[in-house]
Order: sequence, then C-alpha cells, then structure tokens
Amino acid sequence: MTNAAKLLKDQKNLIPVNSPVPNRRILVVDDEPEIAKGIQQILSPQDSNVVKFRSSRRKKQDEQTAKSEFEVVVVHSPSEAIAEIKKAVKEDDPFAMGFFDVMLGADIDGIELVKEVFAVDPNLYAVFVTAYHDRSVDSIGTFLGEESRERWDYVNKPFSDGEILQKARNVTSLWDLNRLKEWQAERLDVAHQLLLASEKHNAIAAIGRSVAHEFGNLLTHIIGHTEIAQSSDNSEEVKKSLDIILKAGQTAASVLKSFRNLNHSEEAAKEYRIENLQNIFDEALELMEFRFRRHRINVTKKEWQKCSCEVEKNSLIQVFANLFINSIHALPQGGDIELSLKETDSVAHISIRDTGPGVPENLLEKVQEPLFTTKGAEGSGLGLAICKEIVEIDHQGEFKISNHPEGGLQIDISIPQMREV
Repeated sequence: MTNAAKLLKDQKNLIPVNSPVPNRRILVVDDEPEIAKGIQQILSPQDSNVVKFRSSRRKKQDEQTAKSEFEVVVVHSPSEAIAEIKKAVKEDDPFAMGFFDVMLGADIDGIELVKEVFAVDPNLYAVFVTAYHDRSVDSIGTFLGEESRERWDYVNKPFSDGEILQKARNVTSLWDLNRLKEWQAERLDVAHQLLLASEKHNAIAAIGRSVAHEFGNLLTHIIGHTEIAQSSDNSEEVKKSLDIILKAGQTAASVLKSFRNLNHSEEAAKEYRIENLQNIFDEALELMEFRFRRHRINVTKKEWQKCSCEVEKNSLIQVFANLFINSIHALPQGGDIELSLKETDSVAHISIRDTGPGVPENLLEKVQEPLFTTKGAEGSGLGLAICKEIVEIDHQGEFKISNHPEGGLQIDISIPQMREV
C-alpha cells in the first residue's frame, strides 16, 4: 500500500476530533502559609458549588461536581514547586498558571524560580505577587528575557479578592486559547496532508489510466498488423507490417519513457529535433492503415505543404493516432477524413476533419477535459486531453476543436517552427 493510500485509509485516526478541555489547574507558591492559604481560598472557596474542569488527558476522568472553579495546589518552596510542575508535565496534566511570590526567603527568589519553571514547562503562565519594594517590573522583564514577555504578569500586594480571581480567569483562558490554536493548527496540518495524499492518489490513478489508454491504442495496432503478417503470403506486405509493429513498439517505449520521467525535467524527458511533419503524419497514417481499411475510412490530403518544426516525433505520432481513432469512432459506418498541412509565418498549421456527426456545441470545451467522454463505457476521456497537453505544453502550440460548417468535427493545431526554451 502506498503512503498516500495508507494516509487516506487512516485519516479517521489522524485528525483529532475532540477540542482541548479547559485547564483550571493553578499552582500557588508562597513561603508565607497564610498568604498562600488566602489565595487558595479566593480561587477555591469551600462553600462554592461550581463544576470543576478536569483535563481529558488525565488517567482518571473526574466527572463529579467539585467545590471550586479552579484546582489549586499550594507549595511553599522553590524545590516543591519544581517537583510539582515536573510531575504535572510527566503525567500530561499540566498547570495552566502559577501565582509566585517574589520574595520567597529561599536560595532563589520567585523570579529566578519562574525562569527555571519556564524551562520545565514552556506553556505555563506566571503571575508574580509582589510589593513595591520588591524587584521592579522592568528588572523582571530584563531577567526573564524578551521571549517570555507574553508569559508573565503581576499583581501588587495588598491585593483584593477580585484582582486574584480576575487574573486567574484571564490567564487560564489565555492558556486554553493557545492550546485551542495549537489543536486547530494540528487539524489543519493533518487535513493538508490528507489533501496532498488525495491529490497524489488521484494523480497516480490518472497516470495509470493514461498509460492504459495509450498502450491500448498501440496494442491494437500491433495485434492488427501481426494478424496481417500472419495471414499474408506477400513478403513485402509482411515486411511492411513488421515495420509498423516496430514503430508502434518504439512509440510505446517513448510513451513509457515520458511517464517514467514525470519526476524529472520535462526537457530532459523528451528529445526535440527538427522534423518534417509530412513524414510524421505518414508514419501515423501507416500505423492506422489497417484500421482505416477495416472501418472503410478514406483519407485525403487536401492541402499538403512541406513543414519542418522542432518537435518530439513520437509525441506527435501519438497525437495524430489519437485523433484518427476519435474520427474512426465517429464514423462507425465509414466515411472520410480530410488532412491539411501548411506553413505561415514560421508556424505549421495542421487540420484534421472527419465527416461524422460532430460534437454538440455546449460540449466542445468539455470534451477536452480529462476523463470527460461522450463515448460511454467505450471511452476513457483521455485522448483529447493528452493531445491538447502534448501540443500546448510540450510544443508551445495551439489546439482547437470546432464543428465544420459542412458537418463533422475539425481539429486545428498550430505548432511554431522553433520552440522557445
């Protein structure tokens, strides 16, 4: 199974379905038990009856109604704080934020502690509980660095209950918002991968259909001329059939080479030379000769000038053969195909017209689109699309389809004498 197919098969497991659950976990760090207890009481009053949010990442989901809006953990030293944060990260149940006293009365103060905390948990937010005689806001910002500017805030002592509660709500909401953005980015990234995989899968399928279409046509020629050679006693006719079979094989090899080189430079994949378009037309006609006879198709050259252009020979044989096959399908009871070839202002003008029913005007554009066909189950919808690509992309020309005023479909092709590199 290809990587693209596997990705498409597993897409239900790739895109996270449930959005992140709100995180209300708060760490309070203060060496004064009464202040720490006061903050805890503000955030987690014992007489409230608010639903307690718990992370879906926790091993055991707490679905019971708790007694606070926030889940608060209190510690009194830097070592305890670091231990709690490491434990939370390890269990994939992180704190959204922490209230940190600046003057902890320990080996390090609250600001130095927060710098260590940011290294342990890069998503945690900090709110400093500080007094005017503590370190200034500017010094805190300088110490923590510009990259941490959005991850900390402060509240002055003495603080009110409303200040603490509002900081907690604002900062935990900010944590939730950032996790939601990450979750959405992850979904978008996976969706993008799936889209690319789907496009690649469709491209591979289209390439496979194109190969099958072209080889199907060539195999029909090879089988037909093999039958002619087997049933003929005329050595010249046998030799002619073998020559056509050889040319069909060479065209098939060229088609295969073009598909094999899809990942390489287009110029490197094709070999362009100055060629006489009359000779290329004649090779395509020779390739189709037995099918013209079988379907009672008469081919006439209405205007036939010598034209030389820089082209990829086998690709043009492929174009003309495809167009002849389309004409045969349009003439099930037999009919005529008219060809013209002339040069004007260093541009070769090619016209192929059949005497079939033509194409409804409203479908003239659509029949050139890949996979669109008017032939039902017998058509692949690739022939005209391949021809248009070879003429316009590979040979920098024009490919036009129209209904002839006197009836039938007409294909007009223009190819410059020299390609622009």
